[in-house]
Amino acid sequence: MRIRQALATLVLVALAILPAAAGGAPSRVPANVLVIGTSTADSVSLDPAQAFEFTSVWVNYHVYDTLVDFSRDFSRVLPRLASSWTASADLKTYTFTLRPAKFHSGAAVNAQAVVFSIQRVFALKMAPSFIVTDFIKAPTDVVAVSPNQVRVTFVQAMPEMLMASVFANPVTGVVDPALVRRNATAEDPQANKWLTDHDAGSGPYVLMGWSRNLKIELRAFDDYWRGRPRMGRIFLQDMPEPTAQMLALQQGDIDVAMRLLPGQYKQVAAQPGFQVKQTPTFTIRYLTMNIGYEPFAKKEIRNAVKYALDYEGFKRIFEDTIDAGQTIVPANMFAHLKDRPFQRNVDRARALMREGGYERGFKAELMVPVDVPLPDIAAKMKEDLAQIGIEVDVKVLRNADILGVYRAQRHQMAIQRWGADYPDPDNLAKAFADFDSRVLAWRNQWDNPVKAKVKQAVQERDAAKRAVLYTEIQKTVLDEGPYAIFAYPLRLIAMRTSVKGLDPSPLYETYDLSNVSKE
Repeated sequence: MRIRQALATLVLVALAILPAAAGGAPSRVPANVLVIGTSTADSVSLDPAQAFEFTSVWVNYHVYDTLVDFSRDFSRVLPRLASSWTASADLKTYTFTLRPAKFHSGAAVNAQAVVFSIQRVFALKMAPSFIVTDFIKAPTDVVAVSPNQVRVTFVQAMPEMLMASVFANPVTGVVDPALVRRNATAEDPQANKWLTDHDAGSGPYVLMGWSRNLKIELRAFDDYWRGRPRMGRIFLQDMPEPTAQMLALQQGDIDVAMRLLPGQYKQVAAQPGFQVKQTPTFTIRYLTMNIGYEPFAKKEIRNAVKYALDYEGFKRIFEDTIDAGQTIVPANMFAHLKDRPFQRNVDRARALMREGGYERGFKAELMVPVDVPLPDIAAKMKEDLAQIGIEVDVKVLRNADILGVYRAQRHQMAIQRWGADYPDPDNLAKAFADFDSRVLAWRNQWDNPVKAKVKQAVQERDAAKRAVLYTEIQKTVLDEGPYAIFAYPLRLIAMRTSVKGLDPSPLYETYDLSNVSKE
């Protein structure tokens, strides 16, 4: 067995370093099928009221329709299930008119289904529910005023882009009430377990199945209101090993590779028959420190960690596929703060360790996802922190397993990423700075007075004043927060030149596959 594994590894390495001019074999994927090589290890559930992982949210964007959507450049709000809408003068009440549409079951989508879906979010109170409950006070504030009209009352003024931050998010995906009720049980009245890997949507694709650690399969919905998508089937093939993805792309077994190593993207881009597309993202890579673990309860120790890290070293490991940054609002988003005060300074870090009462250091566990090159980042952090007396025990795990620990506040340190759920700094501020939102600040047990400023900023209608508030929030998190932010990842995807209409987006869940074709 070991000999066979060694031979397989040698074959993969040899194929990965083939000359660029060699190109690839003809595609073995049918013309109406799209096969994407990626990692699905982060997925926990495909219930839209629970899904909060990158892969899960992206899948649900295609399986479940929302009321509205964003334009590709996030400058406009577009109709989706709602063909039109009106807003009250104070922007607190919106009335949506629905277009004729069908669920995958054949049942009609109506206003009662929208109300039912939002009520599920309130009832389940799962990770992404804050996107709804922070803006809508109670389930009774979503009302069906006619079979095709829904009225929503918000707790504050909601300019159209902020309204869409709620109703373009897959957590508000409309579910088929009849199917949910049919599969509910006394122990699970919202059919949450059933919806983990079953479909109750009306989106352009039908969920055919999810085989964990193998694939997620989607089929085009013939009766979709926009018309049937061009790709009849889509397979998200679980391929966590980058070299396996590259080999499959070169051999024609997949059309798209989404998790290659930086050097492999460069190699693919140089080969005839392939293309690589990239974009900056609204995504953050960070090291998190749980304040519930005694050493990290002290600001001095948290900042000692931040000064000990070799940020330029991380960029080299990522081979320049990240933008440098340390603030919670990523570049290219409104109110981004460019400050980068933490550069590697071992002497400063050691002084802070003394000030915090840990001159002799301490031990800490660091959880890191299996995704390459994150284990190498963790190894570098272990090396960096050893120089100030922190003995790090690195645990390499599936991200879904890490999330279970992280969401239960039981971690000490973890390498994680956060992608904006909507293109507004409010989302990042709530996650990183508002303990009451029960997202990242809550997971790390960091309850800071800055949360009041987060609540103030989202209600401020003057853009200049709003920018000032978000600048102040970012400075507080930078100086006091339990996060060492080290990167804004670029998003790269490699594909065959025959694939058309697949463009990366700053928001992961807005990779729209419904317009993809192959020539």
